[in-house]
Amino acid sequence: MKTVLIGLLCLGMFAGVVFLTINHSETTEPTLYNYFTNSQNDNTGAENIVAAILLNYRMYDTVFEAMILLTSVMGMLHFLYAGHRAPAKKKEPQEGESYE
Repeated sequence: MKTVLIGLLCLGMFAGVVFLTINHSETTEPTLYNYFTNSQNDNTGAENIVAAILLNYRMYDTVFEAMILLTSVMGMLHFLYAGHRAPAKKKEPQEGESYE
């Protein structure tokens, strides 16, 4: 009985979220779209709007994200391979020394 009630609660919450998102009809003025499409050629000199946004407007963001990703991969590789080091070899006893 408890699982049926939990299932009905989840189904009701799902239906509520779907209802709220379907009936959402807010319209706004696309100010950023208008700005980028009207002035991207003057600001950047690029004819392709996607290249203009990625290379000129978001260049530093993209470069720093790539640096963070590279640093995290290097750190993970360092920690993964640090545990696979071969154990140090034991010193062989010389003549007259004991094995203790």
